[in-house]
Amino acid sequence: MQEGDFPSLAKRPFEDGPMIAEPDSVVPPPAASMSPAVRAAVEKATATSNAAHNEFLARLPAVQKQVRAARNSAVSSESWVVAQMEMAALEMTRSPSVEALADMDRLYLQQLQAEADGAAAGSAAIVAEQKQGIAEQVSKQQSAIDGLKDIIR
Repeated sequence: MQEGDFPSLAKRPFEDGPMIAEPDSVVPPPAASMSPAVRAAVEKATATSNAAHNEFLARLPAVQKQVRAARNSAVSSESWVVAQMEMAALEMTRSPSVEALADMDRLYLQQLQAEADGAAAGSAAIVAEQKQGIAEQVSKQQSAIDGLKDIIR
């Protein structure tokens, strides 16, 4: 046998304690885990974004028509200026959606902090899901605006 200072094979004190049981399945937290104030803030942001998105979609065809009419116009020509004004108005129409997304970002961070502090378990995931829907609306709006800008350049 080799000589040297080897660790003991005797049981260590923590090995006699109870084992941690693994759960059979993970159950998502109920939606009711959100406070009424958080739920109201999520509903408000979602409703605001939905309204702005619907207005954006309603205005988009008219703006597309103006932009197509100004496609080969000279910069500062009347049709170019009208198209630019229409695009600016369309961007203003979407601003409530962008603000709602910023509100949801703040709310998400607040809920993450609340969960880290031991409160509001699962509420950050619910906020994140709603935030994703608003982010998709904002992304679609930005894509439409980018497409309009590409036409009029």
